[in-house]
Amino acid sequence: MLHWVIIGIALVFLVALTWFATLTLPSSRTVRVRNALLLRRGVATDFSWKPESVPSGFGVTSRQAPEVIASALREANIDGIRGDREKALAIVGLLLRNAGEGKPIRANLVTTFRALQRGFGYCADYVRVYIAAAASVGLFCRQWAFSFDGFGSHGHTFVEVFDREHDRWMFVDVFNNVYAVKCGENAPLSALELRAGLLMRHRDIEFRAASVARPGFPRDEKLRDYYTRGMNEWYLWWGNDIVEREAGGLMRILLLISGRLTHRFVSGLVRMPALVALPSTGSEQALERVDAVRRRVERAGSLLIASGVALALGLIM
Repeated sequence: MLHWVIIGIALVFLVALTWFATLTLPSSRTVRVRNALLLRRGVATDFSWKPESVPSGFGVTSRQAPEVIASALREANIDGIRGDREKALAIVGLLLRNAGEGKPIRANLVTTFRALQRGFGYCADYVRVYIAAAASVGLFCRQWAFSFDGFGSHGHTFVEVFDREHDRWMFVDVFNNVYAVKCGENAPLSALELRAGLLMRHRDIEFRAASVARPGFPRDEKLRDYYTRGMNEWYLWWGNDIVEREAGGLMRILLLISGRLTHRFVSGLVRMPALVALPSTGSEQALERVDAVRRRVERAGSLLIASGVALALGLIM
């Protein structure tokens, strides 16, 4: 009798394992599941704060960037530049000076920076290194992203840098090498100001080159359309503690094996900040689908764990 019970439990375990695998594989689904488990609906106050009043739970970096990045900043004398705005743009130029094909790197900060200098890298690679570099020269950043596929893996990410001299956030798209202003003005727009202008289809918004490096889009109109397509799925990463995510004891051990392995581990649920969705009249349907994904994964995971424990107990009895 016990033999058949164990077989039945094993079948349930295999069904649960198959169900969980279909929900989380391939990698595009893995990212969607990760986002679903990390995502929460935001409120206005989640986005209106400044660095002197960082909200509870937002992970703030307290570490310097790895030495290879810090050394490059010193060689470029970026720490000696006066003005947060000027520093912010100088870091863009440093990271993009050899920019070439947009091939994702998906590795730890040191490996990623070295690959960027060889011309590789996609938006997330540039943003991660940028945030670490900016913190090392006294700049405070926060990371934004938007998606085209219901808060999944297809989208874009960029930063906001806080300009202390002008007491305002500054939108910087590192990968596409632009910031934004109102036509005829020089004051950079924040991410939310840019978004509001694009929503209203204002024609007085101008994208300007952040550095002399290559442009991400050859024409402003293409970039404008790109941002507009993702308008309903903006979210804020709830932390800029990029360096800390690689600083744990296990992470140091993994780094001895592979920078890419470390990144994959860190990019899982371990040590990852929440994703806070910007309220939008067009986002609720996508958020409901995200909720459904989360519920299915939680059920599959619970069944997998319960049947796995039951199977293990049955085998040792």
